[in-house]
Amino acid sequence: MLLRYLSAAALALQSANAFKDASPFVLYSTSQLDAKDANVNVISAQSLQESVEHRVKGCPSDTYVVVSQPGISTNDLTISKSTPHLRRRLSGKDDNVKSIFAAKNVVGDVDGMALVASINRQCHTKSTLLLDGEDGEIPTEAYDTIHVSFPTLPTAEDDRESALLQADSYLNSLLATLDSYTVLYATMPNLFPAIKPQHPEQYEMDEPYPSNMHTDLKRDLNAHIVRASNASNPQADLPLFEKYQFLSPGIFMGGVVSILLFSILYVGISAIANLEVSYMAFSKEMGPAAQKKQQQ
Repeated sequence: MLLRYLSAAALALQSANAFKDASPFVLYSTSQLDAKDANVNVISAQSLQESVEHRVKGCPSDTYVVVSQPGISTNDLTISKSTPHLRRRLSGKDDNVKSIFAAKNVVGDVDGMALVASINRQCHTKSTLLLDGEDGEIPTEAYDTIHVSFPTLPTAEDDRESALLQADSYLNSLLATLDSYTVLYATMPNLFPAIKPQHPEQYEMDEPYPSNMHTDLKRDLNAHIVRASNASNPQADLPLFEKYQFLSPGIFMGGVVSILLFSILYVGISAIANLEVSYMAFSKEMGPAAQKKQQQ
């Protein structure tokens, strides 16, 4: 049952972030914490603070390690090959880990020092140690609360993998010196926005002819650009028979006149075709009756 719970929490983190300004959060402990709502999809920073205070209530662990690392993503915590020790603990392959809480998307900044202050207030801790993850210092004395801060992850892939591997190795070495611990891995969105590639400026040649010449040969492309843009064309999403006018006034008037002329033509042809005249009506009489008419 415990293995299913740990696996479900690990799989919950393997989905990509659905929010641009959101970051993941992970809590795992060697103590048995509250297993209710082991993983959530979206949570605010304030609700996460309250949930963490509820889970560490009673202070079951001897040492609380709060890790702050800006710029880390969900894939860095669960899929990246540069975090083998963290993935091993989140997947339930570490027998010492008894509880896991995972939040895929935390909306807002999670302050690591605020988490340290909350733990110190609830557990009445007496000693707190602040460590810089880049220095690689491993304390020899026991502390109730340890805050480990790592620099922001670089955006370059090779440098990012190297920084993740160094941070994961250092955190694993630190946890190896502790028997009972609870780790709160607080991350923040990347503080450095992606740099858009700058297009080189195009060199404009001088016109070989004055601008007032050959203006009739220039094509007006602005109308095509506006027509192709859905945002500036309100008729882009209309149905076919509402977008185009298939029966214009000119076509309508031409059709009416054509029907009238064809009607007159039909009446004339029908009248000529209905004439009943014998074949001999237009022949000249040559018999005796014709001679008597001529003598009279």
